[in-house]
Amino acid sequence: MNIINTNLSFSPLSTRKSTTRIILHHAAASTCGAVVIHRWHKQRGWSGIGYHFVVRKNGTIERGRPENKTGAHASGHNYDSIGVCFEGNFETEAMYPAQLRAGQELLAYLKKRYKIQKIQCHREVGSTSCPGRNFPFTQMAGASAPSSPSHTVVPAPPDKLAVDGCWGRKTTLRLQNIFGTPADGIVSNQHLCYKSQNPGLDSGWDWKDKPAGASPLIKAIQKKVGASPDGHIGPQTIKAIQKWQNSTPDGTFSVPSPCIKKIQKWCNNQ
Repeated sequence: MNIINTNLSFSPLSTRKSTTRIILHHAAASTCGAVVIHRWHKQRGWSGIGYHFVVRKNGTIERGRPENKTGAHASGHNYDSIGVCFEGNFETEAMYPAQLRAGQELLAYLKKRYKIQKIQCHREVGSTSCPGRNFPFTQMAGASAPSSPSHTVVPAPPDKLAVDGCWGRKTTLRLQNIFGTPADGIVSNQHLCYKSQNPGLDSGWDWKDKPAGASPLIKAIQKKVGASPDGHIGPQTIKAIQKWQNSTPDGTFSVPSPCIKKIQKWCNNQ
């Protein structure tokens, strides 16, 4: 089980006096993590993210509110519960197998640690459809869980990428979810000098004269294809991607780019 410490900053929080149950939620958003939800909840005037854990689609688990503090996820029921949120909108989406497995492992850990017998969906304690009609409660909570309508996990991915040879936000989001990097649809901190050379790199690329940082996604891709992991796209990284694909290594992404089309096809098969 891979739990990531997000080190989020909170206003003063109260300590939970007892822990007798786990309440399950969905984010009602296709792509978001603990950091994004933390920002949303702060914008509501809360101390910070109300959930204690966020389970991402790629199977990563992120810490939210400190585990021993009172949550803000189910009004009237926060005093004795741990809130677990699953990335996605399960009114319209199906859950990835990696996310299901991670959720099962997290619940098993929490049940053992706190001797918890009771697991509930948010809709059981509030006027809401959360965590959505497609949420696989029975498989998630296990046979000892309280009764709830059974749902079947459909392991198919969400809508496939258009294989158009242009690397925009949707392609970035899919790659971020595949590689387990922060998923915001933006390739951050890229050298502006490479923008004009690569017209196939469409919206969502953060071009800067002097980038102070790097892109976690590009670093992950560079490690995958055997390029130096500096987090910046450039001719050498593009050539490494092209060699990995058995394409002609010319070091540029044209528009439409045959190389990007292969990346999109690869994403659709993951």
